[in-house]
Amino acid sequence: MTASQRLTLTRADARRLLVRYHFRPAPLASVIRRLGTIQFDPLAPVGTNPDLVLQARVPGYRQGDWQQAAYGQRLLVDGWDKQASLIQPAEWWAQAPFHRWFARRWQRRGVDVDAPEARALVEQVERHGPSTSLELGDQRADPALRGSWYGPKRSRHLLKALWDAGHLMTHHRVGGRHAYDLPERVLPQGADVADATDDEALQRLVVRRVQAAGLLRPAADGAVWLLPCSRAERDRIAARALARGALVELEVDGTVYWTTPEALAVLEAAPEPGPAMERGVRFLAPLDPLMWDRGGVARLFGFDYVWEVYKPQAQRRWGYYVIPVLWGERFVARFDAKCQEGTLTLLAWHWEPDILPARLPEGLAESLEPAARHFLEYLGASRLVLPRGLGREARRAWQRAAR
Repeated sequence: MTASQRLTLTRADARRLLVRYHFRPAPLASVIRRLGTIQFDPLAPVGTNPDLVLQARVPGYRQGDWQQAAYGQRLLVDGWDKQASLIQPAEWWAQAPFHRWFARRWQRRGVDVDAPEARALVEQVERHGPSTSLELGDQRADPALRGSWYGPKRSRHLLKALWDAGHLMTHHRVGGRHAYDLPERVLPQGADVADATDDEALQRLVVRRVQAAGLLRPAADGAVWLLPCSRAERDRIAARALARGALVELEVDGTVYWTTPEALAVLEAAPEPGPAMERGVRFLAPLDPLMWDRGGVARLFGFDYVWEVYKPQAQRRWGYYVIPVLWGERFVARFDAKCQEGTLTLLAWHWEPDILPARLPEGLAESLEPAARHFLEYLGASRLVLPRGLGREARRAWQRAAR
């Protein structure tokens, strides 16, 4: 597609597209289909990343509901997208390029997923059923592996390599630890595991990445576009998806974005009945798909978000696990929080520079109260500790929500 053929959106249109696409309330299964992939992260000061992604979109969502969806209903399975992610089992076939890519990477590190010791682990799983790394293989430590990311046990490295290569899958989790099983015993009956060409699988991975984000710059950084191929190969695959209509290219203020026909269609759809999304407050996950492309968020929303969870404490400006606050189509704040034993503690609250805590924009405090109430219900929290810096109106909104 040439520059003259691209659809052009204003920044206001782009923001509207993203908010309408992402935050139309829907049942959990519908949100899973809409996004296609949800990044997994085990940190959980106010729920895990999947929890936070889903509570912003699913009415009545409660912390941990994703686990029943994944390990009970099999609406999701553990896989790999831009990082460890939850994906739809019907798309397991598209994981094949990642599986081969990981197998080669592990082999360069001296771990062969086809070696006899690896096959022995698979056979042990086949005999014993779903098992964690504490129950499989040699439990002795290898001095050469001390200090490594996956610990000192060679069997744990082998299990991770077998999982990365698709020889084992996650049946369920035990305290966050994978319980491994064979793919044919994890995937629901009828799930598509047929072979596909590399181009077909890569196209699905590229389109799914855009589908999850809603609107994504081709020039977004490498962490956003991690794929089992080069960027030049990605561009070739994307060109094919554009030609087939699976992707749409558009321009916002001179910057090229990709979207999907389904996301673009929300701009033309009539507003849905119920409270206007334009006035609702939502608390987003640090790794929400809307937040993946931080540069894109800064361009479209004027919100400069940095996740500081891996920074030393002395270098943090905002806090450890900072939640973006979206009000309609604008980001208005961010806050650091933790929830323990039924108490939600807001450790810090930072309004955006254009928000005066003493005089909030009309409607913001009224929109904050139901969002705060939903967040407390989602966490199962009955007690609340508030920080300084909220301002009187926001403080009262949180206090009313906790009653």
